[in-house]
Amino acid sequence: MRSNVITITKDQEHFSCKRCGACCKDRDVPLALDDIFRLSDFLNMDPDQFFKDYCIEVAESSDNIALPFLRRDNDKCCFLEDNVCQVHFMKPSICEHLPSTMFGSLEYLRTKMPEDCAIHQTKPNNGNDERKRKNYITAMMLTTIYYSKHGTFSYETAKPFLYRILLFKKNRDQIYRLMGTEIMSN
Repeated sequence: MRSNVITITKDQEHFSCKRCGACCKDRDVPLALDDIFRLSDFLNMDPDQFFKDYCIEVAESSDNIALPFLRRDNDKCCFLEDNVCQVHFMKPSICEHLPSTMFGSLEYLRTKMPEDCAIHQTKPNNGNDERKRKNYITAMMLTTIYYSKHGTFSYETAKPFLYRILLFKKNRDQIYRLMGTEIMSN
């Protein structure tokens, strides 16, 4: 009989999710414009409708620009069902890298997770997260610039910014989907 329980060795090299759902609860999930596009495409929805159904715009204070976040239902991500991510294969960029030390130390991440989370047995990653960090920060910077100019999400006005994000990430398939027949493949 097969078990769906993931075992954790004391000295594991990489994080191995136990599907406890802790990463998806009690936290906000900021979205870059390409996250909105990828998720709407994955769910076969119009990006504007996806935004209306699953996103909110939040500003930390009246002096800050409101940015898009995934909606939370009862303090958990709107896509978390029975501790399983319903959009796992196309999840937002920030979630894709969790738990990651690209935004903080492993020790800090461990303070945020329950004791049975695999993060407590994971060795620090000595790999290079610099490319991931640059991609994420560039996407969020372009999203912030878009929001400072337009104030709210609209797929048509977001397309040029989205194109730049996808181009920077070298995501050719999604560029073709975004542009449709407007560009020719080389």
